[in-house]
Amino acid sequence: MTNSSSRTHAFTEGVWEAGPFTFESGDTLDRLRIGYSVHGQMNAARDNVVLLMPGSSHDRRGMHGHIGPDRAFDTERFCVVSTDALGLGLASKPSDGLQGRFPRYGIRDLVRAQRELVRVGLGLGDVPLAAVGGTSMGAFQSLEWIVNHPDSARAAVLMVPADRSGQVIRSAMQRMLDILALDPNWDEGRCMQPPTEGLRLVGRQYHAWAVTDAYIESRGAAFEDEARATGDRYATMGAWDVIRRYQCSSAHDVAAPFGGDLKAALARVSARVLLLPCVQDRLLGIEHARVLAAGLPRVQNAEIDSHLGHMAWRPQPGSAETDFLIRTVRAFLG
Repeated sequence: MTNSSSRTHAFTEGVWEAGPFTFESGDTLDRLRIGYSVHGQMNAARDNVVLLMPGSSHDRRGMHGHIGPDRAFDTERFCVVSTDALGLGLASKPSDGLQGRFPRYGIRDLVRAQRELVRVGLGLGDVPLAAVGGTSMGAFQSLEWIVNHPDSARAAVLMVPADRSGQVIRSAMQRMLDILALDPNWDEGRCMQPPTEGLRLVGRQYHAWAVTDAYIESRGAAFEDEARATGDRYATMGAWDVIRRYQCSSAHDVAAPFGGDLKAALARVSARVLLLPCVQDRLLGIEHARVLAAGLPRVQNAEIDSHLGHMAWRPQPGSAETDFLIRTVRAFLG
C-alpha cells in the first residue's frame, strides 16, 4: 500500500489481485486486479466500512471529493474504501495488452470482483458493510450488490441511479462509439496508434449529454472550455477501455436474471436505501429512480433539482447540490 493525501485528509492506496476470474460470459482472466483507496480507520468490529464504486468515466478518485471529515462520507465515523472497477485506474483493463480480446464484462461481474475484494482483500469475510454506494454505473453496482448479496450491506447510497440503462443512455453511448470509429487510427479496432482525437470528441459529446440545455445556455462560451477539458481527460484513456465500460453500462438491467421481473429483484433487498436522483437528468431519467422508490422495501428518495443533470452528484464545495448531498447522506447514514 502507498500513502497519499487529499485536500483535508490522508489516505492509503492499494491494489488487490486474485487468481482466475470467470465472467458471466464464460470468458476468464488469469489474474484480476482492482485498485482502491482507504480513507479513515476500520474499527475493531470491522463493521464501519463503506464501499464506494465508480461511474463509467471515473476511477476510484471520482468520489474522493465526497470523502472526509464533515463531507458526505465522514471519515471520523467510517472507514471509506473507494474502488476502481474493471477498465480504468489501477484495475485490470483492455489497454494492459488484450485490447479487443479483453472479455466483455457486465455490472454483475464488477460486483462479484468487488465482493471478493471486500471479503478477501480487505479481510472482512462475512462482516456486513456499513454501506455501499456509487454514482451512475457505481449506483448500478450498488443496487446489484444489495440484490445479490442482501446480507452483506446494511445500507446503500445510490446517486443518479436507475434500475437499468434505458434507450436514451444506450443511444448516447452508441453514438459516442460511432464517433470513435471515425478516427483513422481506430482502424477497425486494431488501434496501431491511439485514436486520440476520436477519444477527445467522445469526451466532449459525453459532457453535453451529462448536463442540461439550461446549463449549457447558462455557461455561454465557458461551456466549450468545460467540454474541451472533458475531452482531454478522455484522450488519456485507452480506446478499448472506454468501449468495454460503455458496453457494460449500456447493457445493464438489474431485473434480467429474474426474467425481467423488477419487483422480484427488489424484493430481495433488506438494506436501507437512499436514492439521490436528479430531476433533470437526461441520461438516466428521473422515472427510473421513481420506479426504484416504488419497489424497494426500505427507501428514501431525495430528488435533486438541478440544471447540472447527470452531473449533479459531482462534488463542488459550496454548491447547493453538494450541500444537499452532504446533509442528506450524513443524516441517512446516521
